[in-house]
Formats: sequence, structure tokens, C-alpha cells
Amino acid sequence: MSKQSKNRRIAAQPNELIDRTRTIKFTFNGKTYPAHPGDSIASALAANGVSVIGRSFKYHRPRGLHGFGNSANTTLQIGDDPSVDAWLRPLQDGLAIESVNAWPSLEQDVMSLAQMGSRFMPVGFYYKTFIRPQRLWPMYEMALRKAAGLGKLNIDAPLEKGYVKQYLHGDVVIVGAGPAGLSAAKAAADTGAQVLLFEEAAYLGGHLRYASEKLVEPVETNGLRQDQATSLLEAVAAHENIRVFTDALVAGWFEAHWLSALSGKTLYKIRGRATIFATGAVDQPLIFENNDLPGIMLGSTAQRLLHLYGVAPGDKVLVVTANEDGWQLAQDLKNVGIDVVGLVDHRASRDGLQTAVSHQDIPTFWQHTVVKAYGKKRVVAADIAPINQLTKQHNIACDTILICTAWAADNKLATLAGVKFAFDEDRREFMPASVPDGIFLAGRVAGTHGLALQIDEGALAGQQAAAYLGYCQPPDSDEETAVTHQKNNEPTRSSSLIYVAGDKKGKRFVDLDEDVTDKDIQNAIAEGYNSMQLLKRYSTLSMGPSQGRWSSVNAIHLAAKATEQSIAQTGTTTFRPPVRPVKLANLAGQMMEPVKVTPLHDWHLARGAKMMEAGVWLRPEFYGETAVEIKAVRERVGLIDISTLGKIKLTGPGVPALLNKLYINKFAKLKVGRVRYGVMVNDEGIVMDDGVTAHVDEYEWYMTTTSGGADTVYEWIQWWVQSGWGDGVHVTNVTEERTAFNLAGPRARDLLEKLTDGDLSNEVFPYMGYQELEISRIPCRLMRIGFTGELSYEIHAPAGYGRSLWETIMNAGESFNILPFGVEAQRILRLEKGHIIIGADTDALSDPFGAELGWAVKLDKDDFLGKRVLSQIAEDGPKSQLVGFTMVNAGIVPEEGLQIVQPKANTPLGLETIGWISSSRYSPTLNASIGLCWLPPKLAAQVGATITIRRNGELVEAKVHHGAFYDPDGKKLRGSVVKTRKGNNRL
Repeated sequence: MSKQSKNRRIAAQPNELIDRTRTIKFTFNGKTYPAHPGDSIASALAANGVSVIGRSFKYHRPRGLHGFGNSANTTLQIGDDPSVDAWLRPLQDGLAIESVNAWPSLEQDVMSLAQMGSRFMPVGFYYKTFIRPQRLWPMYEMALRKAAGLGKLNIDAPLEKGYVKQYLHGDVVIVGAGPAGLSAAKAAADTGAQVLLFEEAAYLGGHLRYASEKLVEPVETNGLRQDQATSLLEAVAAHENIRVFTDALVAGWFEAHWLSALSGKTLYKIRGRATIFATGAVDQPLIFENNDLPGIMLGSTAQRLLHLYGVAPGDKVLVVTANEDGWQLAQDLKNVGIDVVGLVDHRASRDGLQTAVSHQDIPTFWQHTVVKAYGKKRVVAADIAPINQLTKQHNIACDTILICTAWAADNKLATLAGVKFAFDEDRREFMPASVPDGIFLAGRVAGTHGLALQIDEGALAGQQAAAYLGYCQPPDSDEETAVTHQKNNEPTRSSSLIYVAGDKKGKRFVDLDEDVTDKDIQNAIAEGYNSMQLLKRYSTLSMGPSQGRWSSVNAIHLAAKATEQSIAQTGTTTFRPPVRPVKLANLAGQMMEPVKVTPLHDWHLARGAKMMEAGVWLRPEFYGETAVEIKAVRERVGLIDISTLGKIKLTGPGVPALLNKLYINKFAKLKVGRVRYGVMVNDEGIVMDDGVTAHVDEYEWYMTTTSGGADTVYEWIQWWVQSGWGDGVHVTNVTEERTAFNLAGPRARDLLEKLTDGDLSNEVFPYMGYQELEISRIPCRLMRIGFTGELSYEIHAPAGYGRSLWETIMNAGESFNILPFGVEAQRILRLEKGHIIIGADTDALSDPFGAELGWAVKLDKDDFLGKRVLSQIAEDGPKSQLVGFTMVNAGIVPEEGLQIVQPKANTPLGLETIGWISSSRYSPTLNASIGLCWLPPKLAAQVGATITIRRNGELVEAKVHHGAFYDPDGKKLRGSVVKTRKGNNRL
């Protein structure tokens, strides 16, 4: 890259965006360069004389700056971001930038050898080449996927946070803040309408900032119009009825004036009542041999470099034009001391223009065009010739070629809004033919190029939009007639010559993003793809980052010529949102789900707990060694915070009937003071949640759900109550009103007896019993259940007493060497017992029979949710079965989600997947590696059967296990003989 390095910064310009008082540094492909705050990556590279920025997609040809905005030519890699556009990314101090699509380096790209074999890669070659033999498709697919794209995507990169959405409402939405957009905004706002003005650039004014009109406007009015434009900027910025959004790309227009716009990490969802499009126009490339070389760029690109960043586009510049814009550009270049080696104009001589630049000694070539560019990594010369004698060529040494020969309306958004455009043969542009009510156009998008007329047309559009909404009377018809008349008398800005024929072996690019050439267009049409819609898809035309900004119009002309049709008969492609590339992160749901913490959160942190996300909650994963916590529960006593469980209070006489319909098991006859485990399924018989429900008294029931299912189950119950089930039932979500702990272990009852006067004996408080007791004078609800497999008490209390109660229990438990335990220990404890976790051991296809919950299905009760489907499954049997397994090698703990396989011939690895692992842990209690998995029912039924797990490319074995791994008879969780304080032996 050192050969390219050269300082091209010129003297300060009046409208430049950079701060020359400060210097920052950045690296490109490992080399350090200086820049200024306000530089874009593109301008900084150009200022340092870097010509080659990337390699082309297909042929890996050197590419540099060409057009402004999203382009494969200017796509770069920054860190884990593989698709950064050099123009649109502001430069930051210390930024490390890498080129893409080149190996081993940008200068020496091995894949550039593809140019030598280009004749073997005609249009659509991949459709024809990689279909046979079919057995090699996996290899083809791998190669194609590796070749596709430009940057390198790091799938392990952490998700970037901070993306937000914001809703905006206004009367008139204006897209584009150039002269026409500014004028429209002021005119509409002056009537009292609320205006939302969006500009993709970081500044207002559009081409006012980088393109003067001295050669276009009469001398006596030019200064006046410039002053008017300046006053517009000031008026819009200060207007109380206008909200301005810069750096905001409007990506789509949808029905009823609903628009989407993106600014950084913010997605604006906009609702207006009328829309004005002032989106401008895009100058179009000229198709000639080697028109993709670095150093060949569009005129507006050079103007931006010159006026906004103070950068010379080159040293020896050849300007090719067909309008006054090219002449103005040539004059601007000469004014800052850049050598303009030639001004090539497609048109016949114009005395006024010739006189305007005669004193600047610019060689002029009327009715000429550029035929061919020479060079390898930058232009070194060009052949020009008379348009009617292309073989009569004249070579000019130059390092830059600027193209100003045609304009195309930036009309994608307007088309989405229903505006129909038709090609005007006289003006050589697509002009609006029909415009829906409530939609208005102004400026270059409407085919208006003169500054004065853009301002007038913008004001007219603003008044029309305000009148449409009833804020004022419609403008006088004479005003509209005058603007139309002036527009019709504007000089044509686009040349009829868009394609320069030449050597058949040379490459003339139509789409620089996808390396689509003139031959590709011709060959595709010859093969029958003569519709623009088919041609686009077959050739990949306009499918790159630029989305056809610089290729679609030229391709339409070439297609029309090849099919001998008019432009109207050829038609256009269909535009779809977004009109520019946007990040999926902008479109994704917001990462703004609130994180909940329990009343004991600070206590956990103070004890060194490692917190984990469990749904919307933060919970302690562990406090120390998980094995130590497990041992405490199995041998002594442990305490876990389960405040995250869903807690729902149900009251009313219809609760038993409601529960009987919601759960697959029976609840109608559950006695007061008892607890029952229940499973809920949806209408399709799929397991959706589980939990326990206590019958508190005649009219109250207390239900718990999984931590992640609290809101879902509450809404589910409400739905059915409001649908007519549950006569007189009232449902209250008390999840955050109550804290809950699980006191588990063989000494749990001993510990509780120190804190309460209640009777905890098995006769009074048996397994699956419910009591309301005071613990240290705090009113508590206790349920005796056994998720951990030990004697356990689930304690529920008002949340305000949570920390006090927790600390009371922990203090009382010191004599038993109590330990708090976290989620990880709990998961191993429940796995040892063979208990499942809904959502971890089940998925969206799991039914109760397959999930080993068939015992809970009571098909003999009246109708309940899922009964019809479950009856069929009971008859046919489940398709897959959840079952336990133990690893043959206890030292191997397979990761959850791994596949269980068996041999099968004629498959890529000789294996087929027959199941998967849902839970897997090492059990310190059993000194074994255990888990739960899904298997075909016949295999799952075979106790001790060997199954094969594919892990890290290797095959490991496990044995099918039925029932609990620990305490299979359940004696421990039902309690043992203990001696109470009163000296009585009770079970």
C-alpha cells in the first residue's frame, strides 16, 4: 500500500466538515494514516492517496471510490462488523480497518487470477456448473458459501446492545433536506402543520454544501439564490413546527404514510398524514472499457471529496460530461489548483460554457466520449474519441476520470408510495407520471435540476401538502403552471449515450457490485431472460449493497437495445424495502426485557454468589463449589431462593371446575390442606407448564408455576375465565408480592421446629401437605414437596419480610451447618431424582406421554384442554420418549443438545439422528454422569440398552435408565423417623 500513499489534502473549503485543528490516526490493513475529525473513512483514505480499497466480488479486480454511499467497492471490515461502508462511517481515532474479499492481501490477491478464467464464468454459470454429479453438492455448497459475501462474519461475536425503537407522529413527513426539501418544510410548517424532516447525511442542504450553480444560474441571480438557500437552512433549523433528523436513513414507506427510518442504533417508526419526497437524484456511470478502475468516479463523488473534506480526487483529471454539472466541476477543480487535462462533452459546442472556462486553459473536446481506460491499480491514461467515430481515438494521460453524463431520480421510496415513473425520451430521465393523493415530489427526484426551480418547487409541494391536510388553501394554479413551464424548459442533463462499444475482449461493467458486464446482460437475454425481473435474478444485477443505484437504469437501456424494445416496454425491476442495506439488529426486537431481582438479591451478592439470567430474573447460580452445596442438601440442610416461581391466587366457587379443565390431572376433589402437582397443556396437547397447587380453604387456591411461565400461565387462566370457564373465579398474580424459599435436607424439619410452634409431624404435615404457620412471628405458607429428592419445605411469605425471614433461617441453621445453594446445585439434585424441567427437557413438540408425565393424564374425567389429542396419543403411543441415561464412562459429561445416533448406510457420516440430550450433569452423590434424553419409544423401553452419542466428532456410549437415579422409592422426601422436642417418635 505504500506505493499508493500520497497526501491529497487541499486548502480549507468553506463548507468542509472536517476539523483541521486536530489530527487523529487510524490504520488500514495494518498501516497507520493521519486524518481529521469529521472525515469519513473514504475521505481519509483518499486524502492519504489510497486508491485501491477493495477487490471486486467475482473477478477480484482492484476497486476504489466510485459512487457515494453503499457499494461493494467501499465495503470494509471493522472488528466483527463485516459490512461497513467507507462513506457512511465517520472516522474515529484509533480505528482499525481491514479490506475485504482479498487473500492473502489487498495488493496481492490470489483470487484475482479469476480474471484469467473469466470466460469460464459466464452469467449464471453456477446454475449450470454445480448440478452434477449430485453427490458432490456438499463440496460445491461449501465452496460457494465460502466465496459468497465480502467480509468475515464472526458468529461468536457478542450481541451488540443499545438498539432502540421510537415512535414519531407528524402531519407532513419530508424525506430529503436538500434545497427542495428545506423549502417544502418551511412552506408546510408556516401554515401550522407539524413537519418531520429526515436527511440521510449528517448535515442539511444536500448538494448546496458541495455543488455550486455559478455556471447554471445567471450571474445576477446566483448570489440571490445562494443567500435564499442559506436563509432556508437557518429558518428550518429554528422553526418551532419542524423536527429535523439528520444521519437518518428512511428505509421504507408503507401504507397510510407509515415510514421507517434508521439513525445509528435507533429505528424510528413514523406515522404521518402526507409525505413529500425530495430524495434527489443519483448521477449514473458511463459504460466503457475498464470503467471500474480505481480513479474513475462519479462527479458528485469528486464534489463531495473536494468541498466537504478538502481532498483532491486526483492530480491529472479528465472530466467526461453531458451537462453543465461537469463544467462546474472542472472549474471547481481548476480553482483549487488541480490539473484538468481535458473536458470531454457529449454535446455540440456551447459558446457560453466555452467562454466561462476559457481563461482556465482546459482542453475541451466537444461531441467526444471516453472509450477506454488504462491502468492496473489506478487509471494512468484514457482513450477518447468522437461519438460518431469511436475508432478515431486520442490518448490522454490522467490518473482520474470523473463522469458527469447522466442523472437518475432516487425514486425507490416514491415508488413504494405508489408513484408511477415513466421514461421521458426528451429529458432522458424517469419522470413522475402519476402521483397518489397525499404524496408530493420536489427537486431532482421530480426531474428538477436548477437550484432556483428546486426551491420554488419545494415551496409549492409544501403548500400543497398543507392544503391537502386542511391547513391552508391550495396554491394558485398559476404557480404550479409556472413551475411546470420552467421545468420543461430546463436543459437536458442526461446523455443519450450510456454505452460505449469497443474491443469485444474488454470488460465494460454495468453493475460494479456484482461484476455484471455488458456481455452478461446480452448473454442472459439471448438465453431467454428478457424480462427485467428475470434478468435481475439470473444475472444478480442490482443485488449488491448499492441495490441498483448505479446499475438499474443503465441495465434497462441495454436490455431495451438487446430486445429492440422501448424503455417503457422493457419496464423496470420492483423496488422493495429497505431501500438501502440495514443491520438486522435494527430490525430485531429490542433487547430491553426488564431484569427482575428477588428481595434477597443484595444478600446473594454479598455472599459472593455468581448470578445467572433465568428468564427475566437474576438468580444465584452458585455460591462456591456446587458439589459442596449438593452435599449439604443430601446430608444436612440447604436453603435456596425460589422467589422467582410464579404465584397465582384463585378464589371463588368455580375454581375446582376451572382447574380440572386447565390441568390434565384431577383437582376437583383435592382436600383443603393438600397440595397437588399439575401439568398444563395447550389445545394441541403440548406441555406448556407445570407446578403445584394448594387448596388453602373452601374458596381459595394457591398455585405456583415455573419461573418463566408466571405471566404466560396467568394470561392463559384469564383467557379461559373470560371465555366463560370458572363461575365466579377471581385470579390474582401475586408473584412479586411473595418471596419463597425451599428448605431441603434430612435436617430441614429439625431446623424449622426451632422457629415455629406448629406441628411438623408426618401425621399432621405429611408429604404434599399445606399449612399456614408463623416462623419467628412472620406469617408463612408452607408446602411440603420434594423437587430436590429430600425432605423439603417450600416457604412462602410476604416479600417485605423476605430478607428478615431468610436471615432468621440461616442463623438458626448454623448449628446444622446449613448452606445456601444455587440453581446449578438444584438442577443436579432434581436430575438425580429424575424430575424434569419444562422448557429444558421439553420443547414445542413434547406431549405428556412422551415426557414421562402420562401418569398425570386422567382421560376418565370430563372434557379438559388437550383431551382429544391426548386420547389419540394414548391410543397410538408417543413418537418419542423422555428417559434417563448413565454414561458408560463416568468421566464424560455430554453437553445438552447433543445428538443420539445410530448407524445408517448411504448417509454423509454413516449415521442417523434418533434422539437428543435434554439434561446432562455429573452427579457427585452417585459419582456418575447422568442425564435425560429423548429416544424412539422402543429403544427407550429397554432398560440398560446401549445408546450412542456423537460428541466432538467422536462416538461415546451410555445406558438407558428408568426411574429416579437417587432414592428411587422416595423414602427420603417423605421423611424418616425423628425425635421431636417433645420426645415423641413420629414419621
